[in-house]
Amino acid sequence: MPGDLSEILSKRCSSYVDRVDADFVAKKDFYYAWSLGKGTAVVRISDYLEGAPDDVLCDFGEMIVRRAKNLQWTEPDSFMSFVCSDEYILSRRPVFIRRSRNLLRTDAGACAFLPDSVDRLMDSGLLSPSDIRNSVFSWTRTESTRRLGFCSTMFRVVGISSALDSPHVSDELRDYVVYHECLHLRQGYRPSHRVHDSEFRRWEHSFPGWADCEKRLRALRSRRRVWHPFIRHLHDPSWNSADSFSTVQTAMSSYR
Repeated sequence: MPGDLSEILSKRCSSYVDRVDADFVAKKDFYYAWSLGKGTAVVRISDYLEGAPDDVLCDFGEMIVRRAKNLQWTEPDSFMSFVCSDEYILSRRPVFIRRSRNLLRTDAGACAFLPDSVDRLMDSGLLSPSDIRNSVFSWTRTESTRRLGFCSTMFRVVGISSALDSPHVSDELRDYVVYHECLHLRQGYRPSHRVHDSEFRRWEHSFPGWADCEKRLRALRSRRRVWHPFIRHLHDPSWNSADSFSTVQTAMSSYR
């Protein structure tokens, strides 16, 4: 981006404050923050937006200042179009994955292969190709029973707890957790909306036996975390991009 970020945002936001002190910050998740001083707004924007077009940065910076001033605000169309584009996702996702230390960066577990769950969900009609296009699945490094899955809707990354990579966990239960996270992919990135809204719950309850699965998950979460030998740590430090993630690339190619 030509020029200094602070100068550009100061010019754009001159009707709100005298000056904007702006900089990019590196964090795992997309992030922004602000503070207000006497005539000055201090703005910190995720470095995932570094290199974004001028209009995207200016519109987004103005949104932050308006929010800081308690004025009406919403995510700008230019920002939403930019961060939801395949170009943005493919270029920034490797950085997100490198920063996600809990991801094993493999969908192949010791006992289960995550694309198998996706295939079953596709075959049953619960998922469609558009739900999971341009997405990456990985087991987590930790065997958390508290957080069995997560989804970054911005970068379209699904992480499934390695606690589910066990012969004692049924395919049905594993598929249900994968399905839940894939529903977030279906929703897409929408930061100002409630995540588990009524539509999400309606989708979720279309899974056969969902109530029984929830009951079993509650029982699983109530257990103390115990290490077991079924988890293999398959992290390959040489892998740093979705394109070289061969298992996902192969498994997902037919869904794009």
